[in-house]
Amino acid sequence: LIGTMQWEQDGFVVHQYLARTYAEEASVIAHFLASCAGKKCLISFNGKSFDAPYIRMRAAAGLVSGTMPGAHLDLLHESRRRWKDYLPDCKLQTLERRLCGRTRRCDIPGSEIPRAYHDFVRTSNARQIVDILKHNHLDIVTMAELMVHLGGEETWT
Repeated sequence: LIGTMQWEQDGFVVHQYLARTYAEEASVIAHFLASCAGKKCLISFNGKSFDAPYIRMRAAAGLVSGTMPGAHLDLLHESRRRWKDYLPDCKLQTLERRLCGRTRRCDIPGSEIPRAYHDFVRTSNARQIVDILKHNHLDIVTMAELMVHLGGEETWT
């Protein structure tokens, strides 16, 4: 699953590219890379260390051509610079709770997502994939809210 948010005409739109089978992985990566065409910057949360290298590796393995934007703003690093002295950690859900004032309820823990995804591929039971899609959507929305907080001049109190 690769989730993105981008500006389209009148507002932000979330796109989620989901491989329903392992055979669809190359297509998902190709669609994501096509969506990157012409973009100047990729914004992620821990994407410099994890997501971007993983996508590049899987694109090479699947012989998928395309590139991600050259500039990459990783909100994890920016959050650590800004709030490391004020928060117990800079996990996305900690930032979401403390800065955005939102606590997730009935959310699948990130550590359970790989197992749930593999179960979905094996069984085609979409029950847990809905939870994974919701989790990813909330992550993306939280990243947008973090951009607002990082761009503001307010200080932590």
